Amino acid sequence: MMRLPDLPDLTPRRRLLLLALAVTVVVGVILGLRDWRELGLGYGDTDDAMRLVFARQLLHGRGWWDQLQTGLQPPMGLYPHWSRLLDGGIAAMERVFAWFVSWRDAETATRFLWPLLWIFPAAAATLLATRRLGERTPAPHWALAIAALLLVFHLPLYNQFHPGRVDHHDAQMAFYLLAFAGAVQGRGKRWAPWLTGIATGLGLAIGLEALVFQALIGAALALRYVFETEEERALEHYGAGLVASTLLAFLIQTPPWRWGIPACDALAINLVAGIVVAGVGLILVGRLTRRRTPFIRFIALGAAGALAGAIYLGLDRNCIHGPFADVDPRLKPFWLDHVQEVQPWPWLFHQHPNDAVAVAAPEVLGLLAWLWLGRTRAARGTAAWRLTGALLIATSAAGFVMVRAAGYAAWTAVPLIAVAAGEIAWRYRKLGVLAPLIASVIVAPLGATGVALAAGKLWTQATAKKGVPANKAPPTPADYCFRSASYRVLADARPVGRVVGDIDFGPFVLALTPHSTMSAPYHRMNLGIMAARSVLTSGADDPGPNGAEARTRALGVSYVLNCPVHHVNADRVGLDANSLQATMDRGDWPDWLELISDEKAPILVFRVLPPAAP
Repeated sequence: MMRLPDLPDLTPRRRLLLLALAVTVVVGVILGLRDWRELGLGYGDTDDAMRLVFARQLLHGRGWWDQLQTGLQPPMGLYPHWSRLLDGGIAAMERVFAWFVSWRDAETATRFLWPLLWIFPAAAATLLATRRLGERTPAPHWALAIAALLLVFHLPLYNQFHPGRVDHHDAQMAFYLLAFAGAVQGRGKRWAPWLTGIATGLGLAIGLEALVFQALIGAALALRYVFETEEERALEHYGAGLVASTLLAFLIQTPPWRWGIPACDALAINLVAGIVVAGVGLILVGRLTRRRTPFIRFIALGAAGALAGAIYLGLDRNCIHGPFADVDPRLKPFWLDHVQEVQPWPWLFHQHPNDAVAVAAPEVLGLLAWLWLGRTRAARGTAAWRLTGALLIATSAAGFVMVRAAGYAAWTAVPLIAVAAGEIAWRYRKLGVLAPLIASVIVAPLGATGVALAAGKLWTQATAKKGVPANKAPPTPADYCFRSASYRVLADARPVGRVVGDIDFGPFVLALTPHSTMSAPYHRMNLGIMAARSVLTSGADDPGPNGAEARTRALGVSYVLNCPVHHVNADRVGLDANSLQATMDRGDWPDWLELISDEKAPILVFRVLPPAAP
């Protein structure tokens, strides 16, 4: 039997970072070859298109503080809840590329490279966490090698990192992983609490998607100090990094005249105040209670946390209902309740069972690996094992409630899976090179995903034989409604005016045409979305003040869009047969609309004709 080859020691920080760089390059090449063609066909997701709009405005002279987006729900406009930091980063990268190529090519290069750059901090953080979890195992170098292989071959990890994905999810996920990696480090790593605090502050400045996970990390560091007084310096450094990064990001990205406005969906004054109180509280507790009993330290930390929470909710009590607290409930039945990425896992399993089991596979394997590593008292006694398990359970629960969060669970599971696989390979090293192969096949998400997909297929076939519908949707026509070429007619249409159409069209209208839009898929646009909805659901031929024509003219709308492929969308459910939307879906339209595109175009563009003379 061929013996196991000797692997180089990858645990030194420099080698580990070089390994993360190698992973980034290899994955970047794979994703680039896979997605290059799609990059030229369209802007992908609605949020990617909207981010490009913000970056272009900065490049074309829009001031840093001038964040009112007048192209959305005019004339009122919209203050977005997104981070200005990412707008500036994307715009800066595009400007650098523009020194060497045309502006169009510079934007394409930025869309290609920007998301790939975030792979490096995500991979480095994952390898740092793997190194820490594998310190007590007999083969930590095998754990790092297997982690690198998982990062290269398990491509579903990069659903938010592929070329063209200039949205904020990749950055948020990378900062969460950096905070996680810093929090699991042991004593003597002075950089670790600073990394955790700074990554937490910057991550929350970009978005609140990982707020619960970041809070769990902070609570774990606080509890660690309760039982280990030697951790008071780490607690102080974490609090200082958290306060400094949060305040700096808030002051940089928030216009001064909006510093005093609270919000539930972004880093606003209420969250900043709560974080500052919590961070300063951690510093004071670490300095004043180091000689006190664990009970006193626990009470002091609990008081600091309670005060921070009270200040956060006291400045805006509505935030107790979460980031969507201010959303008009009328939007949910026809839009928010049907956004796929915020649907629960059972919904995904009902609609796409194969995808659902593939999503759940890394989480289940990560939990099994965590239990395997915790079979010894020494492992269970480490803070790294406890915190990693808590984060895996929290992210998996969040992924069950909202599919989008499952990506956090998959990344959190990688260190656990890699360490368990490395330990299994070492335990059966007498099998030679078969040992790591067997461990990888059994434990790796790649193999588990294949098993899960096979199980899903068998389940589908079994239900079909029993006469149960297999939940297999009939094939649908290709959806070209988000392709760039589909908006050429609208881009050339004059005069420049306001547009009404499907809610998802809004970002592409702004990114690809000179027109403005009444609606877009953003929860702060209550008035604009409802106004556009009122046009599309009103009677097409109703001459009264509540008819579609009267509402269209009252809003100053110049163009109406319709994508025939979307006639099965959820926003059509329950529509009156005489509504403007239902009429256009049937291939008909009222006399006050003029079709200016081809009847077989992916997107039908209608011009609102001037009112008839009395």
